Formats: sequence, C-alpha cells, structure tokens
Amino acid sequence: MPWLINPAQLDKFRKNQKNLIILDASFHHGGRNAQQEFLEKHIIDAQFFDVDVFSDHSPEAVHPHMLIRDEKRISELLGNLGIRNDYKIMLYDNSDLHSACRALWQFKMFGHNSNLLYILDGGFQAWEKAGGKTESGQPTVTPKTYTARFEPAFLRTLTEIKANLANPTEQIVDVRHPVRYSGGPESRAHIRSGHVPGSYCFPLVSMFDKEGYFLPIEKIRKKCIEIGIDLNTPIITSCGSGMTAPVLNFLLDLMNYPQHAMYNGSWTEWGAEGLFAGELSLLERPVETCVD
Repeated sequence: MPWLINPAQLDKFRKNQKNLIILDASFHHGGRNAQQEFLEKHIIDAQFFDVDVFSDHSPEAVHPHMLIRDEKRISELLGNLGIRNDYKIMLYDNSDLHSACRALWQFKMFGHNSNLLYILDGGFQAWEKAGGKTESGQPTVTPKTYTARFEPAFLRTLTEIKANLANPTEQIVDVRHPVRYSGGPESRAHIRSGHVPGSYCFPLVSMFDKEGYFLPIEKIRKKCIEIGIDLNTPIITSCGSGMTAPVLNFLLDLMNYPQHAMYNGSWTEWGAEGLFAGELSLLERPVETCVD
C-alpha cells in the first residue's frame, strides 16, 4: 500500500535514499499556474509532475481529465521525467484539490508498485512550516527507462457504472460538495444537477483538518460508517471530473481496504445533458437529487 509521510521523514528519505524522486503534483482549476509556481519555489531536488499531461485531450474525451491508456506514451513521459519502475516516488502539492492523490492514483494505474508511493501530509505548506529547504528554477533531468503496465482494475467506465446501477455490487461514493451532490447548481455548462442514484456523499473537505492535513485514519473510518458506507463492500469513488476522488482512494489504501476504484468520467460524464457521453441516453444515466 502507499504511505503518508511528514516533512521530517521526507527530508530523511531525500538525504539517505537512492532510487528516489520527489514530484510536485500541484494542479489548479483556473487562475493559478502550478508550473509557474513550481519554477518560483519548490521543495529542494523536486521536479514538476503535470497530472494533466496524462489526460486524454482527444475530441472523443468527454472531459479534459480522462486518463490516457497508451502504455507506450505513458512510458515515454515518465522516462523523460527521470523515473524508473523501481523508484520510490515522493508526491506533494500546493493545491486545494490535494492533487498529489490524483498523481498517486495515476501511478497505480500505470502499474507502479504501491509500496513505493508516498504522499507528504500537508503538502508544500507543511514543508515550509517545518523549515524544509526550497529552491527555484527548472531542475536538470536525466531521462531513464520506464515501462508502464496499465491496471484497469483501479478504474471504472460509464458502461460499468450503468451495469452496477442495474445490479449493485459496488458502492459509489461522491466526494463533491454536498450542495452539488444534493442538486445545487453545477459549475460546468451543460451538466445536470444531482448524483448517481444510490450513491453516498463524502465531501472532500471533511477528510482534512483546518490546516490541510489528513484527519487520523480512524476518524475517516468512523465517518465512512456514519455515512452508511459498508467497509466490507467494494467502493467506486467519483467527483466532478476525476481530480479529487483519488483522495478517498488514497485513504482507503491507508485503511488497508483493497477493493476500490475510481469512475474515470465522474459526474461530468454521467451528468452530461447531451448524448456525447458514450452511447447512453439520459434515461440510461438517471439523476437523483435530495429534496427536503
């Protein structure tokens, strides 16, 4: 399983471990430029990992964050970042989306050993607060050889969500804000309001404390049970467009809960008004709302 570490542990790894890489996986929805912020200041020895480079930007993609499945292309991109399959990968971010979790999920999808994946609790702010060294500029990269092996078990498709709706074997957990889940207005155009029928609401914000650190894992477990989630039944996570749902996947890994995956299309696909979402009509993609 992957690991959650603090700044002191990351610094110790950085100084003493070989076959290791630190990646800034910051991502923002509009406004801020994550790569520019990285160039201005980042954790010493880190490189920038653009989570969206690994997204499918073809005209057929239903939203811009659908994961690519081209193993050859993925291998080339990771090798050019100076990563090998045997590397320990230390991920952090400086984002309200906690996008390091998206990057970790991507590495799992690419076949990287989960035991070699780490996330810095509290991200870049925690590093600075602890007095960790930083630097600026573009680091020098020595390309390596990486061989990706796509792992479809960690991903669910539109067709699979429809099949699960007809014959439920997996729970769907939605990490969007409760207002959006309940049927409030959507931020994206041409997207219906509500949620997949029968899904649970576990908002992203409820997984962290006020300082942006993960809540203790036992509190997360308790919250899951209080919401009604059965921790003995497989889970599919979902969000707006697949960027924040992996936070819950990471926490489920920390709970030693192996039976979970993420819905690649998430609400942007299921809630779409038009027919571009595969071949499923609106009747085949029903929407549920919460009415007082």
